[in-house]
Amino acid sequence: MLRSFAKFLFFFGYLLSSTDCLAGLAGFTSANPYTREELNAIHSGFPRSIRNYRDSMRQNLIMLSRYGKSQNPQFVIMAHEGQKLLENGLWEYHLDDYNQSRLYGYSQDRDTLMLNPIEIQNKKIKTLLPQYLQSIDVEVINNLFCHPNQFVGPSGMAIMSIDQCSAAKVDEAIKTSVRQKIPSYIFGNPQFAFKDAKNQLLINENAQNIEKTNQAQNILFLLDTSKFDNKEDYLKEIERSNFDIVVISPFFKGKALRKEDVNRLKYKKNGALRKIIAAMNISETDSGKYYWQPEWEIGAPSWLKRASFVDKKGIIVEYWSEEWQKIISDYFKGIVEQNFDGAFLTGLDNYQYFENLTPLD
Repeated sequence: MLRSFAKFLFFFGYLLSSTDCLAGLAGFTSANPYTREELNAIHSGFPRSIRNYRDSMRQNLIMLSRYGKSQNPQFVIMAHEGQKLLENGLWEYHLDDYNQSRLYGYSQDRDTLMLNPIEIQNKKIKTLLPQYLQSIDVEVINNLFCHPNQFVGPSGMAIMSIDQCSAAKVDEAIKTSVRQKIPSYIFGNPQFAFKDAKNQLLINENAQNIEKTNQAQNILFLLDTSKFDNKEDYLKEIERSNFDIVVISPFFKGKALRKEDVNRLKYKKNGALRKIIAAMNISETDSGKYYWQPEWEIGAPSWLKRASFVDKKGIIVEYWSEEWQKIISDYFKGIVEQNFDGAFLTGLDNYQYFENLTPLD
């Protein structure tokens, strides 16, 4: 059932420090850390009110999901590293208390009086959010098998994992993922991650049609196309693979894939159906995007907030901005029209940056 580990010793190698090839995927790359000014700004004041950054992120995902499923009821939404958005957490209850305090003019002591752990337990404040849950088909977690990362998803929600493993841990990670029936993309050497189909580990290969995501037994992320000189070679490498789900960019070398390109990828080499998913960051942009304006830079327009933490060329945006929501709506519409089977939504964890600039803790 499991493919031989020896076949891919070549690309596994030693873990390297360079992660430029990972296309800025949260959890596996590091770029543009907090500046001294930002660190000084954290907890430095008490604004009149604070936005619920988590819920703003949820609303964007809900908006996109509703549109996708209105056009295709089987359209798949895969959420990357968004597990903390699945329920109301402590921060949001602190936020409610804070905003109420400021609204009614309580003292600063009252402003910072938040729920304590006993109150949390008694009130059972962590409640699942049905509207958000219904918008997601798959939750994709980092390092579920190769590092300590306990996650139990809501009943009925499919879970998949992206794992960076040492050579000593990879066999056990594979066995655990198969035993738990959780498809996992496992890599060791960052130089080869997210850029190869031919040499990538294929776990639990099968010849069944994949009509729903919960039928998938393996997954491929091919987000970096730098090794391909032309689109035809890129498409052929995917066609010649037997992965059940393949996650790719909706663009190749800056040009949108055609509907015909996407359709030809929907069959595995063995002839069975699979799912082709488009990757999309819903809270970051960069100067290579088709909608980018020559005069834009960080701070102009104002919703271009700061450099990405994980992508050297990326920029975190104020994702609640109406202008940004219009941009991602058009971008997402294009993905649906390209006939992708779904979208892999990244950037969901960027709400943490905005939370860290607030005085709630």
